[in-house]
Amino acid sequence: MQGIHPRRVIGLCLAVGLSASLALAQNPTGTLKGTVAGAEGNRLPGVLVTAESDSLQGQRTAVTGQNGDYKIPLLPPGDYEVTFSLEGFATAVQRVKMSIAQTQTSNVELALATVTEEITVTSRIEQISDRSTVSTTVGGEELTKLPIGRAPLQAVNLAPGVANTGPSTEPLIHGSFSYENLYLVNGVTVNENLRGQFLPLFIEDAIQETTTTTAGVSAEYGRFSGGVVNVITKSGGNRLQGSLRASLNNDDWISDDTNRQFDPTFEQTDDVTKTYEGTLGGAFWKDKIWFFLAGRDFEESSQATTAITNITFPSGDDEERFEGKLTVAMTPSHSLIGSYLEIDRASAGTTFGTVLDLRSVSVRTDPQEIKSANYTGILTSSFFVEAQYSERDFEIATGFGGVPDLIEGTLMRHRPSGRRWWSPTFCGSCEPEIRNNENTLAKGSYFLTTADAGTHDFTFGYDTFSDIRFSVNHQSGSDFQVWAEDIVIDSSNNIFPVFRGATTWVVWWPPVGLDIAQPTDFATDSFFVNDSWQLNDKWSFNIGVRYDENDGVDSSGATVTDDSKVSPRLGTTFDVKGDGDLLLHASYGTYVAAIANSGNIADGASTGGALAGFFSTYGGPLINGDPSCGAAGTCVPTDAALRELFDWYLGAGGTQNVDDVLGGLTTPPRLFYSVIPGATVVVREGFKSPATDEIAVGVTKRLGTKGLVRADVVRREWEDFYSERNQPGDIAFGSDITEIGNFGDEILEREYTGLILSSRYRFTDRFTLAGNYTLSELEGNINGETAGAGPVSASPNSYAIYKDPSWNLPVGNLEGDQRHKIRAWGIYDLLKGEHNHLSVALLQNFFSGSPYGAVGGVDSTPFVTNPGFAQPPPAVTYFFTSRDAFKTDDITRTDLSFTYSFRWRAFGSSMEVFVSPQVLNVFDEDNVFARRAVQDVFDATNTQPTSCNGSPCQPFNPFTDTPVEGVHWAKADDFGEPDEAVDFQTPRTFRLSVGFRF
Repeated sequence: MQGIHPRRVIGLCLAVGLSASLALAQNPTGTLKGTVAGAEGNRLPGVLVTAESDSLQGQRTAVTGQNGDYKIPLLPPGDYEVTFSLEGFATAVQRVKMSIAQTQTSNVELALATVTEEITVTSRIEQISDRSTVSTTVGGEELTKLPIGRAPLQAVNLAPGVANTGPSTEPLIHGSFSYENLYLVNGVTVNENLRGQFLPLFIEDAIQETTTTTAGVSAEYGRFSGGVVNVITKSGGNRLQGSLRASLNNDDWISDDTNRQFDPTFEQTDDVTKTYEGTLGGAFWKDKIWFFLAGRDFEESSQATTAITNITFPSGDDEERFEGKLTVAMTPSHSLIGSYLEIDRASAGTTFGTVLDLRSVSVRTDPQEIKSANYTGILTSSFFVEAQYSERDFEIATGFGGVPDLIEGTLMRHRPSGRRWWSPTFCGSCEPEIRNNENTLAKGSYFLTTADAGTHDFTFGYDTFSDIRFSVNHQSGSDFQVWAEDIVIDSSNNIFPVFRGATTWVVWWPPVGLDIAQPTDFATDSFFVNDSWQLNDKWSFNIGVRYDENDGVDSSGATVTDDSKVSPRLGTTFDVKGDGDLLLHASYGTYVAAIANSGNIADGASTGGALAGFFSTYGGPLINGDPSCGAAGTCVPTDAALRELFDWYLGAGGTQNVDDVLGGLTTPPRLFYSVIPGATVVVREGFKSPATDEIAVGVTKRLGTKGLVRADVVRREWEDFYSERNQPGDIAFGSDITEIGNFGDEILEREYTGLILSSRYRFTDRFTLAGNYTLSELEGNINGETAGAGPVSASPNSYAIYKDPSWNLPVGNLEGDQRHKIRAWGIYDLLKGEHNHLSVALLQNFFSGSPYGAVGGVDSTPFVTNPGFAQPPPAVTYFFTSRDAFKTDDITRTDLSFTYSFRWRAFGSSMEVFVSPQVLNVFDEDNVFARRAVQDVFDATNTQPTSCNGSPCQPFNPFTDTPVEGVHWAKADDFGEPDEAVDFQTPRTFRLSVGFRF
């Protein structure tokens, strides 16, 4: 990146103006607010409010204003003792739990002092939000006791409104695309740049808590259209504390029933996999300088299996993670936090897609790190500032891929199924790919008490974020792929390609513009202001607005987006009786996602290291056309078949020199489709981010001091979808022009309606019961993402004359729809003595199945008069049934865990050893949840041979005819069936962790 970008100058100036500190992404804290009144309800000014916690350096104090209101911001999460004192009144004490990115309300009524001053202690409030913001907090201690993993996504999936029905089971929050959630660890964005997944930049035992905000999100947060997940890690303290943990897993502790359905000879590997974690936190200087260190070491060695051939091979990771954090209180009002986290990972047995042989398996490394510096300051009793700067660096899949050789490095694919063999995908010795980000944030808040209009808590700030990626995209070691019509597999699992004329494709993917390739910089510059207004005892309002401006530069240095949008965030809460017992909520908001930094979307027209694509049909001699050659031992091996294919291809005018092609000097033979970045693909002016409009209403009922129940209805609608359209082209090779933009809103739709119920109740100090239920519907005609590519553009206007939306893009329940989700859990302490502690946790799960339809490709070109396209589509998508005609199995699962610990005191500290066995899917239920490979449909108008009830399928006109199953089309034999064992729900699994804490 060259020079200094103006947005960084703006950010630095604002940061200096606000805090006179270094710079600056928000290390999430909580805010404590409330009112203090006398016994007769009159508000009391001048009350001293003091907050103390093991999580806080020193004390924080505030004094109530003329209306008896107070605010204590910038509180790290943890359990607090809040003291209220005023001369002439009895001192009151409340115990309050503070959570990240949430405001906790603590109202107190002071009694007149007597001879003996009385102290009132109230129980802490459970952590389901009770304001217009819909959020759920799960602490690290609770997550450790539950029979689920301890990673943040496990806490996210506990929240209502979250369905893990995205590609590769990524979470969809209230129907969003999975890549449009915002994941923060200590305020640092840890989304993977292309697909938006939560990168594993954490150490489980170091996590203090995770908060998932799903609706009514404040204007302080942007670059998402789903939800916001805040993870905070521990920060040390005045007492020296630490832990050691070993988590043990073994394939032999997993039921193998589902594997045996595919391979009766399958045997689990009896090898214990160990994950070691350690933490250490304390003080270099009490209440002044705290430190926290954490480490994680993981080695996994397991067995993976190729598809169809069922060849097992070793697969596993060798990974180390390290975290360091330093918290410095320069004065009681000013503090700094510096954080660093690093991952070093090497993965053996790595594959991409579904592979058939061991030659497609490779090794990769994926180093990652994050660095951040955070400042918080209390400038006056009413004015507070925060600032943070962070960087996240990620070098992906180094060393993974094929060799740069025309024969050995050419990837083979079975065209009907996409399965791969012969060489790994990508290039193992080419330029490394980086996926980084930078973030600067400066924020101020001002607390105002008025005589007539209640209190206003104003928050305002500037947030600038850069999504940075550098990639020279090699799809194989040789930059060639050959898509064979069919394959022959002999008894020794040798794979032989079938090359037959037009049904075999030679695909050339040469990277272009290597001399100008540079990192992308898709930046979002944002300003926000938010007013949390407490009008009186009953009415409170949230009035916020956010301004986001996109400034996107692709990998060739060209500006492809310069767009902006204003997003209102409004909310209100009505306290029916004015005592916090029954509250009604409503909110409205617009959420704007960040621009998708991928070669499919915003970087799709770049010529800097991007892919050109040239698809040719094979015109050489028939190879392995007789399927009996496998049994006879006469099949031509893949290397010899490739030599014969390339002899034809190169001899007929094919080339290995991309400059020759782009210069028009050589044309690949029998070319039927081509993509040339910057020529056949363009990003249109006005390109902008997708956005979501949300309306939510709800009610919260407090159940005394021990719990609460909350219900919300959330409605969302999306707009400005990524989409593409085609224009007839008149350039080299006769390719048409693909335009990327936001063209499809008149046809595309995606809508979500959900009812969510949440409850938590602490019956006794030993027994807590919690859970939630989500009833929802996700409807529309755009899924918008895949596991391999992440965000993908829809194409309602791409060759629109060759299709009809009624059968090409029908409206129905989308793949991510999950009608019912129930997660209910209880934690009971069977033993709670001085030395012995035993708890049991039960988690009951229910997930509705996901919808799918019978889908195939039809050739509609015989029924259309070509208006001038150079390359009409050989096939377009046709829904033979409704989009949601079928459904995968409902999933029911019961999980169980025990945690036993023995405690004693030594050296003035508490010591503890613990053991925690867990059983997932206690009853070993084996329902199918995956949607992969359940939509295989063959039809007569496609190029694939098809049989309808033993006879050839009959052609039909898709514009006038209604195709009949068994006459015009037929499902594949394995339609609706699982492909492999991982398509079933998690089988019965035992796992164990043991450790020591002090």
